[in-house]
Amino acid sequence: MSLQTYHFLHLIGLIFVFIGFGGLLSSEGAKKAMTWHGIGLVISLVSGFGMLAKYAKLLPPDAPSYYTQPWVLTKFALWLVLGFLPVLAKRRVLAAPLVVLIAAVIGGVLGALGYFKPVF
Repeated sequence: MSLQTYHFLHLIGLIFVFIGFGGLLSSEGAKKAMTWHGIGLVISLVSGFGMLAKYAKLLPPDAPSYYTQPWVLTKFALWLVLGFLPVLAKRRVLAAPLVVLIAAVIGGVLGALGYFKPVF
């Protein structure tokens, strides 16, 4: 698959993830929404690693691997947080609107990390 296809799938996966977070605010369809959340997490993970593999082919032979870059590891850690946030809302540790706000902020950080690929 092309890099653009992986990127498109990554965005579709993230849309599904945030559809799930939107379902947290609904009392009726929270279980169905969490299904979309899980499907979105899987799609975004698989397509994200597919993009990394495509980017790795564009690197010069002596360049360090993308898999060990701090921005990639940070994105993976934040992906885990996005996966765990609904549990905090379901167990009423945090209010659902607060979980959605935290998810939106994390989504913005994830987007910035993926777009700018900072070296830190």
